[in-house]
Amino acid sequence: MTTPLATVADAEEYGYALPAGSADSLLLRASVRVRRAAGQPITPSVVTIEITPESRRVQLPAPPVIEVQSVEEVADDGTTTALTGWRWDGTHLQLPHGCPSRIRVTYRRGWAPLPAGVVELVCQVADRLANTPKGMDVGIRSQSQTIDDYSTSTTFAAEQVEVSGDLLPGELAALRRELGSVPGVWVVKTGG
Repeated sequence: MTTPLATVADAEEYGYALPAGSADSLLLRASVRVRRAAGQPITPSVVTIEITPESRRVQLPAPPVIEVQSVEEVADDGTTTALTGWRWDGTHLQLPHGCPSRIRVTYRRGWAPLPAGVVELVCQVADRLANTPKGMDVGIRSQSQTIDDYSTSTTFAAEQVEVSGDLLPGELAALRRELGSVPGVWVVKTGG
């Protein structure tokens, strides 16, 4: 099970009063939504990727990079050999002369500590989930009933059906402002 990206204390610090009995589960649900919307690991993790370098200077995807652990040359048959002479300058991976056509890089990436904007966003989403009327999260915008000559009406919000289980457009924009966009990459494996 993944851990929440924010705590009850964080929510209180940002002015959100989450229901005592469900605060932790709301923060976990909000964290799942934020992680899914980010499309990349947020908390520190080890990532192994395979890329075809276009030059000796390679920018690794899914920043921020905390440290590069290993660089290997990948042969056509998939076998790997440790590559020597590479250097991480804090921004780019510098490859030696005669760099290979395909490399496998293992590096640690993520945010530690998390940006305050991400923590606040998780608290905001948890608060929204706590205050969403029953049924609204599955697309009901309004319901009405009339007693005389009994009639009932239910209005479904198409945009709410689309975002139930996800971030709202403004929340997604806030997340992108905090984390930036993610370049496409072939991720071989991730780990903690």
